[in-house]
Amino acid sequence: MARLLIVEDEKDVAETMKMLVESRGHKADIMLEPEKGLAKAAKYDLILLDIMMPKMTGRQFLAKMKERGIRTKVIVISAIGLPDEVARELEAKYPGTGFVPKTDMADMLLPEIERYLGR
Repeated sequence: MARLLIVEDEKDVAETMKMLVESRGHKADIMLEPEKGLAKAAKYDLILLDIMMPKMTGRQFLAKMKERGIRTKVIVISAIGLPDEVARELEAKYPGTGFVPKTDMADMLLPEIERYLGR
């Protein structure tokens, strides 16, 4: 069982992710405020991160993780842009960061989580 942190400002979306994650036997915590999530990021096996959030964007969250030397794996979940372009941009700036479009979350999230956890 892995511990996942969901950093997502939309409560309904976060609850859906949590339900999916926990259906596979993992433990998931939700942080609706990215600042609080960043403070606990190193304690988790994997972070599911939204890009478009008020106060701190997902890109800023990733930059602060890198700055602080936090090496927790991250999968970005977002509805912005073209998925391939966003995935390439994230991989170039933050190697090892995954990407799942919100529109494909139901189909792609669990397989991507298992891939990142090495299962």
